[in-house]
Amino acid sequence: MRRIFALLVFSVSLLPSFAQSDDFGLDFTVGAEKKLRPGLSFALEGEARTQDNTRKIERWTIGGELQMRLFRTPDKKFELKAAAGWKYMWLNNLREHNDKYDEDTYVTPDGTTTETYYVGYNDKHTYWRNRHRTSVGLDASYKQNKRWSVSLKETFQFTHFCEASATMDKYRLIDEEDLESGYNQTTETKDYAPKDRSVLRSKLTVQYNIRHCPVNPYVSVDYGCGLNYTARKWKYTAGADINLTANKQHKLDVFYRYQTENDDDDPNGHFIGAGYKFKF
Repeated sequence: MRRIFALLVFSVSLLPSFAQSDDFGLDFTVGAEKKLRPGLSFALEGEARTQDNTRKIERWTIGGELQMRLFRTPDKKFELKAAAGWKYMWLNNLREHNDKYDEDTYVTPDGTTTETYYVGYNDKHTYWRNRHRTSVGLDASYKQNKRWSVSLKETFQFTHFCEASATMDKYRLIDEEDLESGYNQTTETKDYAPKDRSVLRSKLTVQYNIRHCPVNPYVSVDYGCGLNYTARKWKYTAGADINLTANKQHKLDVFYRYQTENDDDDPNGHFIGAGYKFKF
């Protein structure tokens, strides 16, 4: 226990340095799962996530998922499940500041010369852009023994980005040759048309059940590949499922996650999360 506590203290001490290069946020979920019949269940979940080093909300989410067991071996070591879900997300896009430059090209005796110079900046205000996501997937899990289990989940995600508008202030130098000349300001509205994106996600999870202990630690790696656009999404997670009651009806999930993407869907960075689920 002393080693675990020391590791937690060390991890928390690193958070300020993490935030210097990537964003840092908190992720909270609350869910309920109902068993409809043997091998068939339905779950509802709500989520809240922060960004900008936890200073601002990043999203609100609500959704549901239907899960059905397709196959299980007699010894219950191997199991195959199918799932289908839908969720709606309210996404908060932070204020953006972008410097603007212009170019002039000159022809000289030595060839062509291009000169770049500063002309002003754009300031885009905070705006909300909602989206909804439909997903279908297969989840295969294998329990080597009572302690170790491994699962592989393949999920197809279809996300629809709703239309949105953002207010943008444009500032341009009155005299481009004098940075102290002041700025002319204009305001316009930037419109975002609806768009659709499809991603195939592969998630590998390994979990260990500690004997006579309600804490079940796990690690997972999640990779997403864009199907109708170019995208590579990685999520690395380490956490633990904690059974709050002996009948496992109340469960708490705590985790640390690092995610990185080569598109602008979600912010890159570090997350600490907690989720509560009630089964009935």
